[in-house]
Amino acid sequence: MRRLTHLIVLVAFAFSCGGQWYALQCVAWVKMIHDYSQTVPVAQAVAMTFSGQYPCPICKALAEKKNSDQQKALTLEKYDKKFTAPLAITLAPPSSAPLHYGDSLTSLQGRTETPPTPPPRPA
Repeated sequence: MRRLTHLIVLVAFAFSCGGQWYALQCVAWVKMIHDYSQTVPVAQAVAMTFSGQYPCPICKALAEKKNSDQQKALTLEKYDKKFTAPLAITLAPPSSAPLHYGDSLTSLQGRTETPPTPPPRPA
């Protein structure tokens, strides 16, 4: 159960950092190697996959999505970050009211009566 929890946290962290794009890219590379190896030797299929000259539709979509994410990040950085001073609030000191404590000696005195005897237990 603990391993499953760690795995879920790790996957959530990876996806929050943009790991889904890397996972999809790996899926696209495996698909490309599989498709290219149907017509050419595996070594050449691997070379074609990672050369960048023969992108598949998944690779094109991922590149477009990454570019749009970068454009969003650039537009967010263009906004001027203006600092507004917080409002100054003055607080009055609390009023000093006298505190009244109960008679602590009566609550600390022990009991004078004996505890009741327990009922007999069945044999």
